Amino acid sequence: MSPALVELPYELVAFVVYNLDLLDIGNLSRSCKHFQYLLHDESIAKALLETMAPETLEARCARASKRYAAELRRLIKRREAISSVSPYLVAVVGYAQEWIYENGVLCYIRERELRVLDLHRSAQSEMVVSIRGLLDEALVESRQSTRYRFQLLYCSHNIISCLYTHHISRRMNWIVVFNAKEHKIVTVRQLSTAYKIFVRNNDKFLYFGTYTEIGPQGDKNWILKAYDIKAEHWIEGSFVLTDFLGSDIGTTVCFEILGDHFYGLSNRLDPAVEEKDWTGYYTCFRFSLDPTGFRNVEKVPRERLWRRQHTDGPIDERWSFIRLFKDETTSQLKVVEARKEWLSGQSSAKRTYYTKEISFEDETPGSKSGTDLCNSDSQSGAGKVDQTLCRGPPSRDPHMVHVGDDASKSLMFTASKCPLRSYHSSCQTFIDLVDDPASLDPEKQRVRIRGGSRRRWTPVELQQRKLLQTLGTDPSQHTLDQKIEDIFKHEDVIFWPPDEDPSQPNPALSQLYQVLNPPSYSGNIDGVWDERSMLYATGGSVKALVFISWDPALYLDGVVQYPDLQSFASVSPDAETRSSSHLGLSIPELYKRQRKSEDDHNEWGPDLEPNVTEHRDTSNELGTSASTTDAHDAKWRSFQRPNYRNYASGYHFAHLRL
Repeated sequence: MSPALVELPYELVAFVVYNLDLLDIGNLSRSCKHFQYLLHDESIAKALLETMAPETLEARCARASKRYAAELRRLIKRREAISSVSPYLVAVVGYAQEWIYENGVLCYIRERELRVLDLHRSAQSEMVVSIRGLLDEALVESRQSTRYRFQLLYCSHNIISCLYTHHISRRMNWIVVFNAKEHKIVTVRQLSTAYKIFVRNNDKFLYFGTYTEIGPQGDKNWILKAYDIKAEHWIEGSFVLTDFLGSDIGTTVCFEILGDHFYGLSNRLDPAVEEKDWTGYYTCFRFSLDPTGFRNVEKVPRERLWRRQHTDGPIDERWSFIRLFKDETTSQLKVVEARKEWLSGQSSAKRTYYTKEISFEDETPGSKSGTDLCNSDSQSGAGKVDQTLCRGPPSRDPHMVHVGDDASKSLMFTASKCPLRSYHSSCQTFIDLVDDPASLDPEKQRVRIRGGSRRRWTPVELQQRKLLQTLGTDPSQHTLDQKIEDIFKHEDVIFWPPDEDPSQPNPALSQLYQVLNPPSYSGNIDGVWDERSMLYATGGSVKALVFISWDPALYLDGVVQYPDLQSFASVSPDAETRSSSHLGLSIPELYKRQRKSEDDHNEWGPDLEPNVTEHRDTSNELGTSASTTDAHDAKWRSFQRPNYRNYASGYHFAHLRL
């Protein structure tokens, strides 16, 4: 550590820190004892969170609890875990016939019971909903039916949406919406069809859409309907999304409620329009959440949403995904799209992650965006662009393009062997869930995660690169890949857990692989991800649900520490599991749950409120809760000990990072 830096006044150190990345601040704080205060001073932590990560869950929790330093450390640790592809927790959390995982809440069905587990808040009990009891109260038409389908659709702000379908007639569908926390049926509505139905909601409004509206040319369109939760009535009218192509949510279209608006995005265009200039654009709209209905719909001009040129090469659509999100630092609306492309006629395909800002604000006259095709006076028709007036396709911002790996750098997987793909823009990291069988047993499923990240070159590294570069090259002639390489250093692809060495058996590692690959549950892998976790299912009609968390503040009761490899070498896996469970090992104080939510978002009741300061067993409290439940409540809702505590299948790794 440079003495000059250590001797700087507090104010100058703060000035330096505010111009560093959060991960660099974390490394500086750990470099010597003198700088440890950077992650423990509340005023510095507050300034860093509010300026560098105002949209994060950690910042929202800090505003409510006033524990800015603790939440700053939590945020840095989460990003470090993602960048290094090293989760904090892995556990089997359930076995289900059907499931969804939305906004950190797991809803799964097993034996006519719907169980609700708030994983992001380290729930210490599980809500259990009797499906038969719920339907008897919500839907008179279902009371005489013993054979039916009950499908989970969405979960947010304590509100769960489901689809009920008669077994006899597939045309008889009802959307059933209930508030799990308040034990209240929100609404029930019969549907003429439920093809590709989706639901999005907050605490005030609920929207559902189906891909069923027939257009003038005989093609299908999305149609949206809305429900006012506070006023308890359906809003009149509907919204038909004409000129909004794409039917696969998450691949070609996505719908989200972010803040006070409902957003829709598509990466498809009418082929007749696209073939005129061989240019692809996104289509994006939004409208405010309003009790008057679908008014004030805004649409971003197409020329500001350039996507790609056909000359970029063909795409393998099996690998594509799109997602709308708000940047954690700037609060700017963005879209990230992953594409596997054969760029510039190359013989091998390469996966690339493209991020693009989306703005509904009118641009300043005369301003020029790096993603505009040409000046505004070159537009013709309804958003069409006259290519003859343009100098060529727009240049991409290298900061918004993350080139992934290809066959030249590492072993590539088929799409069926890579069922879950994600990209974390805040960490510049892609993470895949892969089925990577061991060489000694190529037929046996072995789920692992693999990921790659990038970071900016350090000043010393940049200086060394300049010395190695060929003299006389013109930086303006650099290709996009070269510009990216001049800014970012791409780290090697990481696999986790590491490979097992047959010559040196490791019981702990073998046990960890059994958590990721529950015995007797294999095949049909499917999963979802968010900014702090992944959850996947594997198996046949009944699937094992495996949870992976990057959040150091998340802790599940009964999940034990991953054992010390040296002390564990002579102990059998079964004996170690029993010993750890008996001792009741818990994670260190630094990694215990440190926050309360700023509101009731995703809280399932008082029994599920996580303890802020210490781990505790709530089995007695659950018994008290059950004894005080009134008869009406007992019809279809109760709270029970979470199922995952019965499995004792999982590990946390926080103690290995002290």
